[in-house]
Amino acid sequence: MLRHYDSLVEMAKRSPVAGLLERLGMRSVLGEAVRWFLFAEERARRRTMNNDYRECRAAIETFSSSIPAGDPSKPVWMIGSMHTVWGVKLEGILSMAVRLAGMMPVAVHVARVHWIEDYHRSFRIGHGLYFEQYQGRVRQAHARNGRHDPEPRMTMAELMELSYHGVDVGRVAVSNHVYKNKFSRLDLTDRETWIALSAELDRIRHNVLAAEAMLAESPPVLGLILEKGISPFAEIFGVCIAAGIPVVQYVGSHNTNQYILKRYQFRNRHQHPFSLDEALWSATKSRAWSSDQANTLMNEFADSYHMGTWFNRRYLHQDKKIKSRQEVIGQLGLDPSKKTAVVFSHILWDATFFYGSSLFQDYETWLIETVKAACKNSALNWVIKLHPDLVWKLKYEKYSGELRDAIAIRSEIGTLPDHVQIVSPDTDINTFSFFHITDLCVTVRGTVGIEMACHGIPVLTAGTGRYSGLGFTIDSGTREEYVKRLAEAHTVPPLSHEQVQLAQRFAHTLFMRRPWPAQSFELVKRPIADVGDPLDTNITFRLNGPDSVNEASDLTQLAAWLSSDAIDFVQPA
Repeated sequence: MLRHYDSLVEMAKRSPVAGLLERLGMRSVLGEAVRWFLFAEERARRRTMNNDYRECRAAIETFSSSIPAGDPSKPVWMIGSMHTVWGVKLEGILSMAVRLAGMMPVAVHVARVHWIEDYHRSFRIGHGLYFEQYQGRVRQAHARNGRHDPEPRMTMAELMELSYHGVDVGRVAVSNHVYKNKFSRLDLTDRETWIALSAELDRIRHNVLAAEAMLAESPPVLGLILEKGISPFAEIFGVCIAAGIPVVQYVGSHNTNQYILKRYQFRNRHQHPFSLDEALWSATKSRAWSSDQANTLMNEFADSYHMGTWFNRRYLHQDKKIKSRQEVIGQLGLDPSKKTAVVFSHILWDATFFYGSSLFQDYETWLIETVKAACKNSALNWVIKLHPDLVWKLKYEKYSGELRDAIAIRSEIGTLPDHVQIVSPDTDINTFSFFHITDLCVTVRGTVGIEMACHGIPVLTAGTGRYSGLGFTIDSGTREEYVKRLAEAHTVPPLSHEQVQLAQRFAHTLFMRRPWPAQSFELVKRPIADVGDPLDTNITFRLNGPDSVNEASDLTQLAAWLSSDAIDFVQPA
């Protein structure tokens, strides 16, 4: 039935009625009703969410109603980028901080979805915009003006620089394509791939025009967003910052109930949210530094891994064990007389094309070229550690086939030599164990590079936008320089005391001071077996008493920051 349903959906999208429904903001409502009617699984999901909504409303309405509605002349777009229960609740909580700051939250919906609107109402978000209505207007105008000519072929470098009305449409197109084709390699020389990218660029330009129309009718003073790298959120984000309207991105921190917030403008749009703004980094370097601070940081690393809390929202420590150096060497069959380089792979389909620049066109190409270089350098043990997030991400995608990483390595390289080992995502070795055996860390821009540098382990990067160029990593300007460094990896010495201190200063501010510690609510994650359930991740509330919102230090602290012009949220020293 699902196959036939997908075909019917595609036919319906091309019908004249679809355009009318879209302009009325009703197309998604109709689709929602059809899915509920056709699929028992959808009805069961909706019942689960309805029960949770009633509990949420009972828990939050009293607190939410105690906050002023906010100044209508200071609207803040709550750009909805997660159709998940926990994501919608988090938007609601942030909207209360917006109101405490004297501003008025406005929900920006991709389309009309009733259950999301229900949750929003419980948080007293009374105003909403529906992006699909503006998309409908643009498509109608486009139909009158005729289709654009096919895009001329471009290189990846050209796509990364392609913009439209100040929006990075090339980066958005590649991010969309890679995300939609998770299990296929990006090949810009393939005709079908380029046809798909060309159509993607056409849709993205329409979205830019739609976002501009929405902005012209209801301009905000600020935006809040979770995901800014995938359509149509990327276009809404891009149009806002191109127009000089700042947008705050909020993402999860290393601790489950903490969040990183960064205010974006046009100038810093390619900076990773989990980074330090130039002004904050300068202030960090000028502050006094003590051995107590260094010990606090290193204990935070060790304790978090041992307690299983380090980025555990991603099931990072599920069934993992911290093992000794000897145990890891024995399990992986490493030569104890050699140094060991560990390549920390990325999720191949991650849409990180907005984070600075990369030496290779995507993570898959980087992985293949890195493994090729490793095969040629037998002076070290090489460990290719595939990303542990793949365990739950593939479960969420309902994919049980061979890993794309393994397929790519086998098809491009073949059988690996004995000095190169692949560690699968489901290994029982906790990531912390790799600090005991690693003499060189290789990554594009992964968080592990920060941790390794703090332990005195040299880090070879293949991308910018996060922590490269700050004095504690080995960065390459070209692919050739990077590959040459891999060939000489066995000669790289440990970091100097000064470099380790730089890394620790950076990490201390990033991990200890930058997170916003939520106290009014708690993120609750079910076991990995429940991935796919609408409540596999949820939020519970800690507020008690009608005046507790105004007394909540986390919400008032966030409200004060939202009212400022600071780039990075940071806790006072």
